Amino acid sequence: MKRIPVGSIILFIAALLWAFLSFTGIGNWSTRVYMSLFFLFLIIGVINWRMTDRANSD
Repeated sequence: MKRIPVGSIILFIAALLWAFLSFTGIGNWSTRVYMSLFFLFLIIGVINWRMTDRANSD
């Protein structure tokens, strides 16, 4: 696995922000919503990383 693309880094940072909101209780939504958004952004970031890695493997 090569370097992480910028899009995946942004998605990982967004996922960490969702986790931060979940654990601090800041915001209007429930913890379940924040954690599901955390996992969603994390999974999309990993998929983006792997697909970019596969596309650049020539």
